[in-house]
Amino acid sequence: MNPKRSLLPILLVPICLAACVGFGMFISLVYTTAQLTLARSEGVYPSAEEGMRGLVARGYRNVEQAEIRYAGPNSFDGSQPHVWFVVAEVSAEARSDGSPAGNGIRTTEYPGSFFLQTRDGWVHVQEGAFPEFVGFWMRVFGLAGEGSAIPTHPHTAQIN
Repeated sequence: MNPKRSLLPILLVPICLAACVGFGMFISLVYTTAQLTLARSEGVYPSAEEGMRGLVARGYRNVEQAEIRYAGPNSFDGSQPHVWFVVAEVSAEARSDGSPAGNGIRTTEYPGSFFLQTRDGWVHVQEGAFPEFVGFWMRVFGLAGEGSAIPTHPHTAQIN
């Protein structure tokens, strides 16, 4: 029996595992940087709240009122202080696409969205782009800002 031949299957398993982990990390880096590049092209904000105000300004016509109702980390345990969720209360005539705001009876909506803090500032990342996944890899690759585990606008009232 050839000793070199029996050692090959034993070495292939860790080599394949290392290759799969490396490939997964590479794909995660590419996806994370692509999402952050896309988000930066839409705007970099000094705070998550300012980011939400920017979304409201672009998303609604004839805004009567826009107040931040919640702005704080999306993680309850503070593990991702650079990933925030912001909810606003918006009273407006219509959305920017012309559809009516609210439910037809009243013109108030409560839009919410994710904002991630990069080293340059806060960017908006849509929920469909998996902002928590992007936020995790931002931390791993050193792309995340400092963030804060303390909300600037804590939950104070129930949103209907």
